[in-house]
Amino acid sequence: MKFRGKISMWIRVLLMFSAILIVPTVSNATLFEQVKHWFENDNETLENVQDDDDDSSDAAEKMMAGKMMVRIDHDMADDAGIEATVLVETNFFPESKALATVVNLRPLLALRAQHHQAIAALNVANVTERAAAAELARLKMLAKGAGSVATKNVNYAQAEWQAAKARLQGLNFDEQAVRDEATQTWGEVVASWILTENSKEWQRLLSRQDSLLLVTLPIDLTLAADVSFIRVALNGKRKNAPKAYFVSSALPTDQMTQSETYFFKTASKKLRTGMRVDVWLPQGSKPLTGVFIPDQAIIWNEGQAWAYVKLEEDLYQRKSLLKGLPASGGVFMTDGIDAGSTLVIRGGQMLLSEEFRWQIEDDD
Repeated sequence: MKFRGKISMWIRVLLMFSAILIVPTVSNATLFEQVKHWFENDNETLENVQDDDDDSSDAAEKMMAGKMMVRIDHDMADDAGIEATVLVETNFFPESKALATVVNLRPLLALRAQHHQAIAALNVANVTERAAAAELARLKMLAKGAGSVATKNVNYAQAEWQAAKARLQGLNFDEQAVRDEATQTWGEVVASWILTENSKEWQRLLSRQDSLLLVTLPIDLTLAADVSFIRVALNGKRKNAPKAYFVSSALPTDQMTQSETYFFKTASKKLRTGMRVDVWLPQGSKPLTGVFIPDQAIIWNEGQAWAYVKLEEDLYQRKSLLKGLPASGGVFMTDGIDAGSTLVIRGGQMLLSEEFRWQIEDDD
């Protein structure tokens, strides 16, 4: 069996050698030319494979550019000072921005003075009426007892009392009219501050310890029923804005917008009469869940806000913040960027420039 196997092997070797010698003879080509032809075919095949690899790489880069991605190496990232942080899930109470005006206290002062005058006149009339009533009673007693008082004196006293009573009733109407005007103009709460003697709230307004704000909401916004305070800022910045506390609904409204108005009070001493300030109102008592994107991570391009997240060690993707909710010091995202993502907080502008450079090279 071993001997037959060796013979079979040698036969195959001879056949292969004969084929190498015969084929060039039939095709009028030398052995060297044939071998050269084989190598040329192999090189062409190798070049085709390399071209396919290059095409695949270009396609991958174009696909990344289409997905707003950019890849930079570690050294470039260090030179650009790229810093990143891992986002954590947090709760957020959405807010809406509105305008408020510091109320001028002069109309309230005028109403308060008018009410004081009405009260004073009412007190005088009350004393006069009581005196007239007492005099009438005295004369009636004398007329019954000794009969020394003429009937005309009793009638005169009766008339005086009736006149005093009428004046008292009229002044009661005047005092009530001042109360009604205050209530219709400023609402029951603010009116009570004006009309109540020694009101602490009024004294704080008068001494400028507190300021009364008239808040005008946007036309498509309404104040939630459970809102007890808002934030107010003179410089237009939400961060560290002090609180203003709910007072009441305001009856006056903006003639142009026909929107809702409310009174709030704040303890800020920097506010002056007639100032217009920005306020932020919570939209409800239930918080939203998402991630907070700080201002330092936000970059702007074509009027839109963006941020980069790190996908791999050297791969970054630009994310739109268009659906984000305005928040103090940044934007709050309920979707689009998930908790646990690595957010670029420094160096985003460089990544944007590098991404555009990729796009330009792809176009070329």
